[in-house]
Amino acid sequence: MLLTKALDGVPRKIVSLNPSITEYLFVLGAGDRVVASDVWSYRPREAMKTMKIGSFTAADIESIRRLGPDLVILAYPVQKHLVDSLSTIAPVLAIPMPTNLNAIASAFEMVGNLLDMDNEAARVINTYMDALKESAVSVDNVLVVLSLGDFVIPCESSYIASALNRVGLRYARGLKCVELITNRDGMLGVVDRVNPGLIIYEGKTKEYRPQEFNWVNKPVLYTPNDTLAHYGPSLPLDIQLLTNALMRKESFVKNTSSILRPSLSDPWYRVYL
Repeated sequence: MLLTKALDGVPRKIVSLNPSITEYLFVLGAGDRVVASDVWSYRPREAMKTMKIGSFTAADIESIRRLGPDLVILAYPVQKHLVDSLSTIAPVLAIPMPTNLNAIASAFEMVGNLLDMDNEAARVINTYMDALKESAVSVDNVLVVLSLGDFVIPCESSYIASALNRVGLRYARGLKCVELITNRDGMLGVVDRVNPGLIIYEGKTKEYRPQEFNWVNKPVLYTPNDTLAHYGPSLPLDIQLLTNALMRKESFVKNTSSILRPSLSDPWYRVYL
């Protein structure tokens, strides 16, 4: 993690362009310090009330400057082009895409430390890890495909693989980090090479659209978009829904956080609060 310069005290005005960390800040109890966020920061629902000053890849620099934050949080490397310009406004914490669960815990711990909320951070981290318990479902050679314009396939050195392995869905090995596939033929080539026992396909929308991927002759479990692509506090809860869907032999994971967009007062977050 990169902090571009020393903080001038404990941050009280935070701009978060990292949706996973935005959710973490609210669950941590620091949501009142978030003065602005990106449009993908809709977890929890309270985050939707913050000023929206960018997307996942762009930001309104002048609006951020007028807000006068004392900390800006970015996702790295997708937002590395914003680091220099935002560093002229406030210290920037650039958080790399986590390669495993330990990296998520480290990011959460560092943010908690910067906000002088170490005990609260430890509580959230412990709950996060405890929620990722081995399930009654056991599947070998699982492959995840994220529809993000192209087909994006995480490798075994990813937080997605790490989380799935922890609950008994053993992730496929030997994949490049990250495989980007632009067409069906390329995707079918990967499937033939890996021969997965299960494909978890995260679609383009929040609806069940099997036509997006029903041309692959393998068992497929469909999830709404922005489910596994998000590593905030909702991830373990969404994975519980995923394993439950497998146990019930369903084809689609329903009522994920990306669909419900729960409030902190809803039962969804009860385990953390």
